[in-house]
Amino acid sequence: MAIDVTTVERAWPRILDQLENPEIERAVKTWLRSPKVRPLHVSDETLLIECPTVLYVQQINKRLAELLIPVVSNVLGEPITKIDCRVSRRSFREHREQVQRHAVPAQERVHQERKLTPIKNSWGSHFKQLQDFVVGSCNRLAYDAISRIIDAPDNKVNPLFIHASSGLGKTHLVQGLALAFRDRYPSYKVQYLRCEQFTNDYIAACTSREGLQAFRVKMRHVDLLLLDDLHFLSRGTMEKTKRELFDTFNELADKGKKVVITSDAAPVDIKYLESSFIQRFIGGLVVPLDRPDLQLRREIVRSKASSQGVVLNDEVIDYIADNITENVRELEGAVNKITACAHSFDRKIDMTLIRQALADVVGRDGEEPQLRVILRAVADYFDLSVEDIMGKGRAEPRPLARHIAMYVYKMSGSETYASVGNVFGGKNHNSVTYACQKVVERRSVDPDLDRFVSDLLMRVKRH
Repeated sequence: MAIDVTTVERAWPRILDQLENPEIERAVKTWLRSPKVRPLHVSDETLLIECPTVLYVQQINKRLAELLIPVVSNVLGEPITKIDCRVSRRSFREHREQVQRHAVPAQERVHQERKLTPIKNSWGSHFKQLQDFVVGSCNRLAYDAISRIIDAPDNKVNPLFIHASSGLGKTHLVQGLALAFRDRYPSYKVQYLRCEQFTNDYIAACTSREGLQAFRVKMRHVDLLLLDDLHFLSRGTMEKTKRELFDTFNELADKGKKVVITSDAAPVDIKYLESSFIQRFIGGLVVPLDRPDLQLRREIVRSKASSQGVVLNDEVIDYIADNITENVRELEGAVNKITACAHSFDRKIDMTLIRQALADVVGRDGEEPQLRVILRAVADYFDLSVEDIMGKGRAEPRPLARHIAMYVYKMSGSETYASVGNVFGGKNHNSVTYACQKVVERRSVDPDLDRFVSDLLMRVKRH
């Protein structure tokens, strides 16, 4: 049954009121309550929604469509099975004009109107989209900080500094922000570059006065500056480059423009970085990206396979997520290799193919004794050596690491407390019992440690 636009528009406020809950309140306000979002009509059990940009379509489909369907059905009294979001020329034009009118200072408005053109991705097709970033507890703070910049560019938190080891998603976040921000605010200037490129461009610009002036105009007259891999500055002193970079940050901050920086290390851990930089960064928001936990690893594998048109069963997903634990890039690489092998050899994706394709990645666990797998994982987690755990050193975190290794070894098999004690240097029954009790207590108050132990237990049991 078809429902006309007038009926749907009248019901829309009630639909949104029923949809809201604390977990999605901001998303509903941003992506559905906007006056630029219009419910049109219902036809063939499908609600058509008109959106101003592709970003709205992506966010509604990803975050709200499934929740919206039952609410719309209930309020309209008709079965709705699908939400169809579309960008019309009219809504895009109105959105662009409204951004132009309200987001650009009055003295700049005439100049901006003359040069306003459709959005093009000058950064290349290799840029990652924000909607493809899989969010979990280990990266939610950074993702939410990025989302706030898109929702409210004038928020006072500045700069945003994201740090993590290689392969955990820093570049994905800032590239996704670059695309999403320019899509949302087409008249704003966005500059994305790696720190190495900033350095090279600055050195090249210093050959002439005109070149340096042009470089400063390019860097300092933007609304959003995204600088990837700041740790590049630690490779040598680069005093003039750092001074130029610091002056750029200060000028943008004084103008209320946003700056987002990524690095392999926290500000205080970057060598040769002066205290002025550190104070500037910690005066904004510094957030880490941690290693993905088991649940997030599963979602990453499932999402990556889906993007390639491949459906993996739970056994295959669990095998990959249990054995590849360090970073997102390795997980995505594993899915790439599996799909390539299946295509090249015309093979069905089953556990036989998975083990063959990933033998060079996960083969170590299959060949190692269970105890060695446990010791190596715990040593990696605490940045220790296996010898540190098996020795008698009492300096932290050695005792805790030793307790966890004993606990996992005991919980993952049928070993007695006494036999576990013998493996760990002749410790008695009471020592192992005490170690296990301490781990149980620590897990109850340390969520990160609890996730690590849970993941390791599952991995060892599968091994």
